[in-house]
Amino acid sequence: MHIMLKHVSCILQFTLFIYLNSIGQKISLGKPLILVPSGKIPSKIKIQKSNNNVDVILFKETYYMAFRTGAHHFPNKKSKLYILRSKDLNKWEYETEISLGNDVREPRWIEFNNRLFLYYFEGGRCPLQFQPQHIWVSYPLDSGLWYSQIIQGMDGFVPWRLKSYDNYILMSAYWGKDLYGNHKGELRLFKSFDGLSWRPISEKPQVSANGAEEGEFEFDNEGNLWACVRLEGEGSLICYAPKNSLHQWTSFKSKRKYDSSCMFNHNNNIYLVARRNLDGEFSKAPAWFPYSLKKFYNLIRYSLTAKTTALYKLNKTLKEFEWLIDLPGCGDNAFPKILSKSPNKFLLFNYSNDFNKPLIPWLVGQLKKTFIYFMEIDIQ
Repeated sequence: MHIMLKHVSCILQFTLFIYLNSIGQKISLGKPLILVPSGKIPSKIKIQKSNNNVDVILFKETYYMAFRTGAHHFPNKKSKLYILRSKDLNKWEYETEISLGNDVREPRWIEFNNRLFLYYFEGGRCPLQFQPQHIWVSYPLDSGLWYSQIIQGMDGFVPWRLKSYDNYILMSAYWGKDLYGNHKGELRLFKSFDGLSWRPISEKPQVSANGAEEGEFEFDNEGNLWACVRLEGEGSLICYAPKNSLHQWTSFKSKRKYDSSCMFNHNNNIYLVARRNLDGEFSKAPAWFPYSLKKFYNLIRYSLTAKTTALYKLNKTLKEFEWLIDLPGCGDNAFPKILSKSPNKFLLFNYSNDFNKPLIPWLVGQLKKTFIYFMEIDIQ
């Protein structure tokens, strides 16, 4: 009964404009529009079963989109990244494609010094292992062709988020090898003055907790840094660093697991879009379990429960993200990107299983078809 009620609620949200007064705010959601697969993209693109890992940027009045398509959610050698461009988000043109003979995912755009860069990482081939190899960067040449190269010194790291800061770029990246084994837990901020060569901002990592990954970060209006770090097998960390010491993160533990988080600043409030576990807090293993058993228990339970995508708002006092509203999402979902459209309106790009059907466990969704959509969000 709970699942059916949830399903009815989702349909109402996705087909009508919804006005929600939550924590003194009014939030309205537009109708989600399917991008991949659809007639909006060129027919030469070979769409596979799993379409996810999407990122979009507006560069010189043109939208550029990169997305991953593969046989399934898990690593596989047939996965590709496609790069498309559009003037109106309706008709898309082919730019190029990236195929490495290994898994390729986590595309991340950034504009810096009037240049466009796309970062991503090369993984392995085994569906049951997480094997990050190299971080790559691609960028368009004056000829219209795209050039790609491996970023030296970052093998084994996985890029997560990039932000322009002063006269350089900041990239959050985590050590991905042995993530499900004897993981050394190393999440860092790297900096670059040209987008091609990178170095850590400090000798020590910003977070060294076991299982630390997906380090999303954003700045408040005073220049202080706030971050959300996923702890694989446990929950999350909410982190803070003052503007004059961006390398020194203070962490606060959360039992909630914010998968694939995307943060943005609106009117000096920091928001987060991430996957939400409909079964409640992530970390429910008995406290007396040893770490390895606790991690295994939590991961199994998490894989077999239903998920959606949600919008949260940071409570700086409590050092926690407060749930505001659920967004379109079912089964395997959430690799969100937020673009500002006007002072109070944003475009959300995301992926999901079919959210017009009953909810399914996350693991089931990872083996089924997923599609990429976008929608408008108005936050007053």
